[in-house]
Parts: sequence; C-alpha cells; structure tokens
Amino acid sequence: MRVKINLDTMTAINDFVKAVTNYGGNVYLTDKDRNYIVSAKSMLGAIYSMEWGEVWCESDDDIYHILSRFIAEE
Repeated sequence: MRVKINLDTMTAINDFVKAVTNYGGNVYLTDKDRNYIVSAKSMLGAIYSMEWGEVWCESDDDIYHILSRFIAEE
C-alpha cells in the first residue's frame, strides 16, 4: 500500500507515529520519488519528512484504517 499523507504539525507527527507503532508490520515514509526512505515508526524520521515536498506512506499490508485521518486530499 502506498498513499500520500499530511504530516504538517508536531501533533500530527506524534499521533501518526503512535498509530503506526502499534502495527506489527513494516511501515515507511518516503518522498514522491522514493529518494528518501525512513521508518514511519521513528519520531526523528517523521520529523525529517517535514522537509520533503510530499510525504508518502508505504506498508506491506493495507493499513488504511490506521492511516485514514492522515491521508492527503488530492
């Protein structure tokens, strides 16, 4: 699964990291072109992603139920 998300405040980042940490599988944050990849379970990685133009979340499984409130409107 790959979706574009919004992480534009520290509150959103904190809530996002808490939500994905409870998921047992791999979850990553990437930029649009996948030049940068960090663990979505890392607070430092999520803060770093604020520097990218677009933030995408990737996971092995469909975790829409976890990510739904962070998904970017197109």
